[in-house]
This record gives sequence, structure tokens and C-alpha cells, in this order.
Amino acid sequence: MHETKENHVLLLSKMNIPGDIQVSVPRPRLIERLNEALDCRATYIAAPAGYGKTNLIREWANQVTRPLAWLSLDEKDNDLIRFWHYVTAAIERSTGRFSEAFQTSFAALRPGHYEPMIIALLNEFNRLSQPLALILDDWHEIHDPDILSSVGFMLEYLPQGIHLTFASRYDNDFIKSRWISRGWVYRIYDVQMRFDIVETGEFFRLSAHKELDHDQLEQVLTQTEGWVTGLKLIALSWRHEKGLGTLRLPSLERSGVEEYLFQEVFNSLDESIRSFLLDVSVLQRLHRSLCQAVAGDGGAEMLEEVARLNLFLLPLDDGRQWYQFHRLFGDFLRREEERRRPGNAAKLLRTAAEWCESRELFEEAVDYYLAGANYGEAIRLLEQMGSVLIRREFSTMKTWLSAIPEDLLLLHPYLYFSYTHSLLWSQDVTLAELYLHRAEQYYEETGDRWEPEERDRYLGYLYYVRNFKATQYEMDMVKALKYIQLSLQYSPQGTDLIFASPLMPLSPSVFRSYNGKRGLHLPRGLADGFFTSMIEFMGRMGLQDSVVVCYGELMYERNELEQAEVYLKQGLKGQSQAHYQPEKVYVPASLFLSRIYQARRDEEQAEGWIADAFRRAVDDGVDEALILLDTERAAMRLRHGDLGLAMEWQERYGLSAEDLVSVHQLFPYTFLVRLLIETGRLDEAWRLSDKLLPIAVKGHRPMDALDLETLQAMILQLAGKPQEALLKLEAALKLAKPDDYVRVFTDKGQRLSELLAIYVEQRQKGNLRDDNATPLEYVRKVLSSFERPAKGSRSSSKALETLLTPRELTIFRCMEEGMDNPSIVEALGIGMGTLKAHINRIYGKLQVKNRVEAMIRGKEIEG
Repeated sequence: MHETKENHVLLLSKMNIPGDIQVSVPRPRLIERLNEALDCRATYIAAPAGYGKTNLIREWANQVTRPLAWLSLDEKDNDLIRFWHYVTAAIERSTGRFSEAFQTSFAALRPGHYEPMIIALLNEFNRLSQPLALILDDWHEIHDPDILSSVGFMLEYLPQGIHLTFASRYDNDFIKSRWISRGWVYRIYDVQMRFDIVETGEFFRLSAHKELDHDQLEQVLTQTEGWVTGLKLIALSWRHEKGLGTLRLPSLERSGVEEYLFQEVFNSLDESIRSFLLDVSVLQRLHRSLCQAVAGDGGAEMLEEVARLNLFLLPLDDGRQWYQFHRLFGDFLRREEERRRPGNAAKLLRTAAEWCESRELFEEAVDYYLAGANYGEAIRLLEQMGSVLIRREFSTMKTWLSAIPEDLLLLHPYLYFSYTHSLLWSQDVTLAELYLHRAEQYYEETGDRWEPEERDRYLGYLYYVRNFKATQYEMDMVKALKYIQLSLQYSPQGTDLIFASPLMPLSPSVFRSYNGKRGLHLPRGLADGFFTSMIEFMGRMGLQDSVVVCYGELMYERNELEQAEVYLKQGLKGQSQAHYQPEKVYVPASLFLSRIYQARRDEEQAEGWIADAFRRAVDDGVDEALILLDTERAAMRLRHGDLGLAMEWQERYGLSAEDLVSVHQLFPYTFLVRLLIETGRLDEAWRLSDKLLPIAVKGHRPMDALDLETLQAMILQLAGKPQEALLKLEAALKLAKPDDYVRVFTDKGQRLSELLAIYVEQRQKGNLRDDNATPLEYVRKVLSSFERPAKGSRSSSKALETLLTPRELTIFRCMEEGMDNPSIVEALGIGMGTLKAHINRIYGKLQVKNRVEAMIRGKEIEG
């Protein structure tokens, strides 16, 4: 428990406002500037090290009346996932937990793909009941392009009442000139940060208990140029001097700050303190027990003495358990350690790493092992940490492994190929290909000397990563299947690398979240072979459930309902994700099973699937699942004309057509389009659908794009634009035909059925002419899948509707179209035995013996 608590403090220390320093000079003129800046979107403080930026914003933060979030940044935060994890955690400490919709969008955050998360965050900001201030200290540490771009994107759309404060050592290209010209950013530079004569006098009175006259103060200001660290150095040097003497400080334009620190402060310290400071200079953070381990007996007491002397030591928590050197002083100590005791730092770093590892502070341990070039120990610990850590900190693992020499990493294939895999997830395809090529060369050069087991494991890894690259980036499924087969050939039990991105959000559909090349799914013939091979591949490792559910969803979209039910239930019963995000299986599986029973008009069972998934999500604490299941439940009621639940749904979640929307929010917002249509708000429905469609296309979500195309056709028809509606419907049919999608139309209900019937009629009359038009055979197949026949078509005979059940009437219409039994089975997703039973009942009701007689009798009944 003690180790866990320490780890927790280390995490929270980055989000805590730094503790009070022993001497703090009030700076009301700058506090006033910071308060004035709250009218802007951001404040940017830029001044060199030692100008008191952190102390200033700490003093200001303690006076701000609005909720405030603080984050102290460091070099390790140049990781998109890590950075936003800390930023959002800091905000949530002030505002409360964000919504399920945001958690889903955050889960999708990955390099090169930050806009959906930022949009969701901005929507959270818009819903806050009071203003918020976010402080990012040491902003100069951040140089990752994705982080800079994502923060810039957020600032572009920052709502009123949200204020960002950046504290940086320098002014870089982050601040755009247009932000300044529009009055978005208030800037404070080193000229304003310098101590004036009044503040300087107050500083020496408080820190050194000395009153300086006007001439002395001017002399000090001339020497230091108002640099607060210079003032502090003078105060420290007075421990051995009675006056100013001939003390000289370097100006900001000259180098030599570290020489001054050594000559005037460091050299004046007792030898025991100097030795201690050099020993602990390697530490990122200082703790009594850690200092005792690194600096030897008395290290804990020495830390307290250094804190008492106020030697540039910053407390990281209110309890003063953890400290950190001021960056400038810490840099000097590390340089001095290397100059005085070359090579000694590696021993100190190893000791620090062993202390952290013994307390299960594994991340810090890896950092220290790598910093000390103890690569073997770092590799040992990383392999020990295994996939659990990698799933949690995927991009952090990539950073660690990049620090290990390639030749050494290659001797550890598990980590080498995990790193290569992480490069692909990070979209660094070029570097990943270099690593794969190097791996192939290494095998050619040395593979003949390997043991068979070693060779098979290596090739299993290689071909798995090759498969991943071919699937995700090359969209070459033929090549991908070849690599799957080769990987299984060499590793029949599968591979222990990472199988799914830890960054994928919870989705209402596995299949719809697939990112196809150019937004297109696989053609039917290739898709079936791909999914069956993937199920076999993942099944070897017991990780097939998501793929099984995905294939079941595809069957549903084709209206092959019986097969879909088999696959969805199979995936739901699986255990591959029992201990790792099981909701990513049971939520989509339950949702589509509900739709199957809705298609069968078994509303009790349909509701039951949603209710079961809802209860499980509540028990598991999976809040982000609730909006998805609530949306499906409201959609189910809406299909039966019940607007009440849908209206409650909109009020509960507060969605509107004016919201910023990301690709991972398409499901609830697409339902909102449907709700707007049903309530007659066609203009709003069109604006929202027109906003969502390019998001779906850009996000490579072909099924979502199809959904929106069909809804837009319905809007145009209701708006009195029949020709435009038919053209929009035709575009959707063209996209759906290669993959045999049916339910994307059928699930829209009677309005779309009627529009399809008009489309067929206009095509037959020659009013719609397109050489590349969808074959009418496919359109009729779609039309025949609707539960009720379209009004105005000859299938609307009340006599036949009364005589035959909806399913029997659908089968009868297929027979009218000349479809044979295998075609009907494929079109309706039923078994051959089921079809024959239906046909026999049709014959009995029509009092006929064969299909020809049935067609004749049907015409007689319809008149």
C-alpha cells in the first residue's frame, strides 16, 4: 500500500499547484495584468529561467476565484496521449468527471488524429456552469507537433469563460500572429517580469533580513537586470559576507551562469552538502527514502537541510514529501557531477532505478535504467511488465524502446516487434518499414544458426506485424491473408504481441468503426474469406470475439439474420475480453441482437438485449456505454412512432444540431437527425446531416456515410424535392450494392420503402437514366426486405396483407420477382428449411400446389 501511495503522489504532483516557497515577494502589478488577461482566451508568459514565472502564476492561482486546473510539464510529456491524459485529469479535478461521450472520444486519441477528442473537450467546456482557468507551466518543454497543433486547435475554438495560461522560457512559433491581432492572447515578457526597485528591496528584506539603501538597490538591479535568481544568489552569498562587496553577476546576454553558481554559492556550501547535491542531481524527484538510497546514510536528513537552506528546491506536494530542483540549478548540478566525477552518474542512476523498482514504481525505474544506459536492466523490466503496461501506456512504451540501441533491441524480438507495431499505430509507417526490413536482413544473416523454436517465434512476430501493416495501411487483403497464414505456420499458438490498439473507443458497432481505404468496405467475396481467416487466426490465441461480432454485424447488414444471430451470440459467449474491456464485445453484440429481434417484431426480446447490456455496463462502471444503449432504445421506440423516449433522450444528453461533432459521436448525432426528421424540423435535420456526412467520409466510415445519405434522401422527399431525393437515394444504392447491404435501408422504415418504390417506378419509366445505375434486381431485393410493402406499389393489396404474414408476403414478392429459392435464402438471411416451411404455408393459404399457381392466384386476389 505504501508503494502505491507514493506512486499516486508522483502522479498528482504534476497537477498540484506548487507548494509555498520560504520567501515570496508580492507582485501586485503583475497579478493585475494576469487578472486583466482573463478577458482574453490565453495568457502567454515568456521569460528565461529564473525569472519567477512559476512563483508568479502560483501566487495568482491562489487568488483566482474561478475553478483552476494546473499542470507542470516536463520532457516526458511530449507524447500526445500522456499530455492530454494529464491535462484532462487536471481539469476533471476542478470540474468533475467528463461525460461518457467525452470518455469515448478520448479513448480514440492517437497521433495524427486529435480533432475528435478536442471537439468533444470543447463541447464539455460549453456545458460548464462556471468559468475555468487552465495553467500549463514549463510550456517550453513541449515540442511534439501533434500536441502543439492540438492545443492550437483548441485555442481556435475556445468558448468564452475558458482561459489558458502558458509559462515558457521563450516565445516560439506556437503563438500565431492572428491570435494576437484578434486580441485572443495577452503576452508578458521578461521585461515585465524583471523585479523593479521596490520589489527588489522587499525581496532582500524578506529573504536576507537586510535593508538596502537606494544606491545599493540600483547597483544590484544593474548587476542582475531584475533577474530574481540573481537576487537569490546574492542573498545566499551573504551567509558569508557582511555586505555587497565587489560581487559581480553575469548579465543575461553573457554565458557563465553555471560558473557563478559554482563559485559564489555551490563552493560556499559545506562539503557534505556539496557531495549530497551531486549525488542526488540525477533524480527527477527527491524523496527522503530515495535520497537515503542514492546518497547513503544521512541522505534523508540532508534533504531536509537543503530544503531549510532554500537551495532552489521546489516542493511538489503540500506535505513536502516530494521535491524537485529548480531546472536551472538541477542542470548545473548534473553538469558539475559529470565534470567532477566522470561516469559516476550511471552508478547513481542504477541505484535510483533499483529503489523505484523495489517499490513498484516501474515507469520511473525504466527511466533511470535508460538514462544510465543500463539497457539490459531496462529490457528485463520491460519484458517483465509485458503487455499489461503496454496496453495502458502504448505510446510511452514506444518512447522507451526508441532509446534502446537497435542492435541490442533486435536481440529481444518481443520488444523489437512490439516497438515496430507501436510505430505503425503511431502512423510512422516509414520508420516501421525500416525496422521490418532490418529484421528481415537480420534473419537472413543469422537465422540459419538459430534454434528452431527461436526461429519460429521470430518469424511469427515478423509476419504478424507485416499482416498488420498490409491490413491497416496497404489495404492489400490478399497479402494480409498470406502473412496471417505464415504467422500461424511459425506460431500455431499465435503471437503474444499486442492485437488491438488500446486507443480505440467504445463503439456501438465493431464493423462500422472499421476504417476502410477511401471509405469503402471489402467487396463481398473478399470480405467473407478475410473474416473467416481472421477468426481462425485470432481463435488460436482465444482473442477472436471482436472479430466474430464484427462478422455477425456484417451478416446483419446483408439481412442474413439467422447467420448474424449465430455469430453475435458466439461472440457474446466468448471469454477473450473477459478481463480487458469486455464492453467492446457485449455492447455491439447486444445492440445488433436487439435489431435482429426488432426485425422479427419480437419487441420483448429486442428490449431484453438492450436491458441486459445496460445492467452489465452499470455494474462494470462503463459510463460511456450508457448513451449508446440509451440511443438504441430510443431509436427502437421511435420506429414504432413513440416520440416520448426520444425527446427524453435529447433532453438528458443535451445534444443539438449546433454542436461540434467528431467521428466517434456519429451514432448519437445520426439518431438526432432521425429525431429531427420525425418532429418535422427538416432544416435542422438537413444542417446536421450535412455536417455529419463529410465527417463520416473523412473518417472513413462508409456505413455511417450510407446512413446519412439515406436520411438526406428522406429529408429531401419530405421537403418537396422528389427529384433530388431520388438522386440522393441512387447515390446511396451505388455505395451499398458491391457489399450487398440491405438493413441500412430497411431499418429506416416505411418512408424509405415508399421512396424506393418510386425509384423503381421512375427507373422503369426511363425518367432516371444512368449507365452506371444500380441493377434493379438489387433494388427490388432491398425493397422486398421491408416489413411492410410500400404504399402506392402493387404490393399494397390489403387482401394479401390480411391473408399472409409480413414475412410470407415478403417471400411471395421475391417469388414474383422470379427469384429462386437459394436467392431468396441469401436475400432474406433465412435457412432453406425455414423458407420451404413458409412457402408451404403460402401455398396452403392460397389453396395452390406450386409456384406458378401461386402467382396466378396472387394476381387474382390483387385484382
